[in-house]
Amino acid sequence: MLMIPLYLKYPVNTPKRGLQIHLLHTIIQSTLPEQAGEPLETKNIDSLDGSESGDENASRNQLQSGSTLVNRYHIQEVIGVGGMGSVYRARDLHFPNVVKLVAVKEMINLAPDPLVRQTIIQNFEREANLLATLNHPSIPRIYDYLSQDNRSYLILEFIHGKDLEAVITDSNGFLPEDQLISWAVQLCDVLEYLHGHKPDPIIFRDMKPSNVMINHNGDVVLVDFGIAKTFQSGQKGTMIGTEGYSPPEQYRGEATQFADLYSLGATLHHALTRRDPRLEPPFSFAERPIRRINPNISSELEAVVNTALQYNPSERFSNITAMKDALMGVARKTGVLSKITSALPVSSKSGGIKPLWLFKCEDEIRSTPILYQGSLFIGCYDNNLYSVNAADGQFQWRYAAEGGIVSRPALYDNNIYFGSEDKRLHVVSARTGKLVWTYYTEGKVRSSPRVAEGHIFFGSDDNDLHAVNINSGRAVWKFSTDAEVH
Repeated sequence: MLMIPLYLKYPVNTPKRGLQIHLLHTIIQSTLPEQAGEPLETKNIDSLDGSESGDENASRNQLQSGSTLVNRYHIQEVIGVGGMGSVYRARDLHFPNVVKLVAVKEMINLAPDPLVRQTIIQNFEREANLLATLNHPSIPRIYDYLSQDNRSYLILEFIHGKDLEAVITDSNGFLPEDQLISWAVQLCDVLEYLHGHKPDPIIFRDMKPSNVMINHNGDVVLVDFGIAKTFQSGQKGTMIGTEGYSPPEQYRGEATQFADLYSLGATLHHALTRRDPRLEPPFSFAERPIRRINPNISSELEAVVNTALQYNPSERFSNITAMKDALMGVARKTGVLSKITSALPVSSKSGGIKPLWLFKCEDEIRSTPILYQGSLFIGCYDNNLYSVNAADGQFQWRYAAEGGIVSRPALYDNNIYFGSEDKRLHVVSARTGKLVWTYYTEGKVRSSPRVAEGHIFFGSDDNDLHAVNINSGRAVWKFSTDAEVH
């Protein structure tokens, strides 16, 4: 048997969805010999007549508010409706003392053909199995998968917030560039995680604003992995995705990592211009230059989006990491990096912590850094106090003591106060690193100084707690103990 995908395009009356592509599969008898490799992938059938009956059927068969699914998930309300079912907000009753909310994604399988029914179930199970292998802060966690009669359910982490499409629609004007760069970098980070998935990369294939949630912290969460798939070189399938956001090669059944770059570019173009690509001719972004529509956007950001939207995959970024680096370069050049640093992702492909930048000194770092006016001050055991740009880790200045620095610096009136194993308390300018004054003790100064009431207080290995006038650097008093004061 050979499954032939037929493509049917029709307008949907809801502006949010615009033009969509539905796939009808005709099964015909084939006299061709079976080909090696996997068969063409099938797509869940929403509707056979080009009407909204899929959504209407889902609505008629919705779980009712107040009902309980498998004696555990108390349905509160419908938060989304699709052709195959609904998405609900529910409370997990296994936690009676707290309100634990979950998202219940439903798939109602009413296909009359047994082969189609089985394919639908397999696709839904594939999404569940895929989510179970992923661990990233921008991907919702899966808690459970279950079936009941002709329905299957995914129990997912509930995301407090709204999708990017709603954010764009509800905004009074254009969204600020620094905010969009921050979200774009976060989306690059989660795509980088997916593309680096082992043993096979995962291609999301459906990046668009409605699949990007903005949570209550203002961070992005990527939702709806229903058509995401592992990538194997040379493998083809049917066209799956959303018209306007999908790249040309995806219409030919080719979906590589470059497809996600294009879709992300299309998503950013939509967010920057408020022009929905589903309502425009396919692949016509060049006819709608970003800065002509939104002159507040920098030419550097426009260039990044245009590169991602190139018709030929080879003319886009080499990978998602290169696109993320380009976005970070835009943030540095335009001066918005310091505004978005706190929102940038920290997760890595391995699920651990990924640094935004690295700064190397010549020995161990035993002290704790302190942040002040966009600069980070950190002492090192190479005898130096360093000042680096907190946004990008670029070196600014260093002050050389004569012993290792293990204490956490203190800040007061644009000056940095810190001890050293050279037996001194040093005071330097936070702006230039120039010495203001020093105070000598009889032992190594490893404690972290504190400022109060016009004095600086710190301990020393000479067994004394010292109080020093913060302006003159002269001793006011010291208190002797029986041991070193760290």
